[in-house]
Amino acid sequence: MEVEQGNRRVRKVKLGAAWHPERIERWLESQSAQGRHLESVAPFGIYTFRTDLPEPYDYRIDFASTREIEDPHYAEAPTAAGWKLAGHSMSWMLWRAPKGEARDIFTHAPARVSAYRRQAIAMLIIAGIQVPPLVSGTLALRQLDELAWASVLICSSAVMSLALYALARVAGRLLSVKDS
Repeated sequence: MEVEQGNRRVRKVKLGAAWHPERIERWLESQSAQGRHLESVAPFGIYTFRTDLPEPYDYRIDFASTREIEDPHYAEAPTAAGWKLAGHSMSWMLWRAPKGEARDIFTHAPARVSAYRRQAIAMLIIAGIQVPPLVSGTLALRQLDELAWASVLICSSAVMSLALYALARVAGRLLSVKDS
């Protein structure tokens, strides 16, 4: 096992899928087990860790709207369950607790449905934001035939495709929770 001592900062890039937050949670847990403890997270999957002795932590990710984040009661349920906010990036709220010491935040169906709905709304917004550049790019490309507009179309199409794929995956998870 690799142990980085000296209480220094380490940055790592890890892209995560909104429809599989568990993968990021397990990765963060493995980082803690190696002595890298989450200090902050920035957009585009840039995680900053403080190195120290290995200590096992559980992590959970919640997708919260700005309205929820600004609500002074938002953190009450996770905090009461033993979780501490470890970092956040946009709507991703990352919670940490010593391994096995906290009650899970999203165990009952209503909480899981709510979390998946928030994910679905975020993906829908991301997909919707791509409509104006796609329309503008298509119109401009038809009239101007410039390579720059083709790049805009390709990027917007890729982002929209990923967001719609994520939306479909999250919708599947939402339906499976509702059926159970």
